[in-house]
Amino acid sequence: MIILKRTGWLVWMAVVVVACTGSRVMYKNTGFVEANGVRLYYEQIGQGPHLVLIEGLGVATWLWEKQVPELSRHFRLLIYDNRGVGRSDKPGGPYSIAMLADDLKALLDSLDIRKTYVLGVSMGGFIALDFAYRYPEYVDRLVLVSTSAGGPDHVPMSQDVLQEMLATDGTPEELVRRKLALAFSEDFMRRPEFDHQVQVRLQNPQPPEAFMAQVAAGASFNLSEEVKAIRIPALVMAATGDRVVPVQNAHNLAAKLPNSQLKIYDGYGHQFFVEIPQVFNRDVIEFLQHK
Repeated sequence: MIILKRTGWLVWMAVVVVACTGSRVMYKNTGFVEANGVRLYYEQIGQGPHLVLIEGLGVATWLWEKQVPELSRHFRLLIYDNRGVGRSDKPGGPYSIAMLADDLKALLDSLDIRKTYVLGVSMGGFIALDFAYRYPEYVDRLVLVSTSAGGPDHVPMSQDVLQEMLATDGTPEELVRRKLALAFSEDFMRRPEFDHQVQVRLQNPQPPEAFMAQVAAGASFNLSEEVKAIRIPALVMAATGDRVVPVQNAHNLAAKLPNSQLKIYDGYGHQFFVEIPQVFNRDVIEFLQHK
């Protein structure tokens, strides 16, 4: 069934898919919402309590392709593109993490979601923390992946990694390959999966000005003291081989969050959830379902 509805502030397309496997119903809803002054692309899929997945710098909803099939069996997933990337609007800057968190609130309100689990990766973790701090009534549990609270406690990437992240010389494919090398282990880069990761990133490329607006938003983020007030149960996840957000950030963050658990994965990179999705998905499900 396809439903098209338009009002002055909301445009969406909803597709409801019913897969009869016993009493199980699979739900899917995709479209666009006018939220906080921009048009945001979103997808909802699955059944169960709500879980929103917040992507990081320069990545779009395809980031979650190894999470959606399993997590949607347990949760009503909401994945979306932040302003500046994917199929969402890509206005020029400036952006801030608070602005991106307000985008999320407007999206949730538009979809009438008043309580949800929240999982954020890297810059998405910044957004998740800011959102949980300012709108705690919306958040049931937090999962914070390859991220930090910013500010003076943040352990920065090395200068050579930063230069590679901001590089502009080379063909689009060369740039994607070089930058992805920062996110994965050497073993993963030898697999055919790595080529697939390159190809999905070459589709619908992010404008340079939008990328730099997201970079600036992340660089100015500082919630290092405020996180002490976030009492929502939180799982902090990181990998020892992360060159983008070094693993010490996870230790610093977990030490400040008063109701947190810490999981460290040995030998993987910044996007370890792509490299070991079965382990990652299992640990997320266990944490969110544990009461």
